[in-house]
Amino acid sequence: MEKIRTYVDGLDEILGGGLPVGSVTLVTGPPGTMKSTVCYAALHRNAQRGVRGLYVSLEQARDSLERQMEGLGYPRGNAGDCLSVLDLSLLHERMEQAGDRVWLDFFKMYTQSIRQSYPYELLALDSLDALEILARFRDHRRDLFHLLQWLRRLKATCLLIGELPRDSPPEVFSKHREEFLADGILHLRLEKRGEFEVQRRIRVVKLRGARHETGYRALVFDGHLRVTQVLA
Repeated sequence: MEKIRTYVDGLDEILGGGLPVGSVTLVTGPPGTMKSTVCYAALHRNAQRGVRGLYVSLEQARDSLERQMEGLGYPRGNAGDCLSVLDLSLLHERMEQAGDRVWLDFFKMYTQSIRQSYPYELLALDSLDALEILARFRDHRRDLFHLLQWLRRLKATCLLIGELPRDSPPEVFSKHREEFLADGILHLRLEKRGEFEVQRRIRVVKLRGARHETGYRALVFDGHLRVTQVLA
């Protein structure tokens, strides 16, 4: 199966070489686990190699997101014209009263029309939870099924960021059981070490069509984002 590498140090190793092209992968975890950073880093590093990516932000303004990522070592200028940020945060403020399905239609229209003039290969959605709220999903499983089917028809490799409560058990990977619908799951969590220290960890729960590792690794950011063996 053809794969697209993330180029995040150590991540492709546990993915079994990268993400299957055209797959839809959930990147889930509680706040503070660097879900957005992992996704943006994958798009940024691919952009430096000429692979186009689109990062869709539903909550954070483009300027704020780009300043945040520049502070983490991913300046927008280094990506050339191969990384685009679609800021829909202002749009949803204007359309809160527009109706149940209209917002989802606008999201699809924007992402699909952009691809016609800007043929991105990677798509990151930040976040799935915001989209569910804005589109006012009623039957989450059914609505997510149709959304993921639509994303697959884009034929882009998709990363969907999903938020989990801080107290979620390690075996819970989503709020509405959407893990059964996705092709892959990257689960991030915070592991307490001692009385004062917390370590970020990452695990490939599933990835259809790939031979991948299933255990947790450490997700380390010390000026450089990397996946390593769990630190003792």
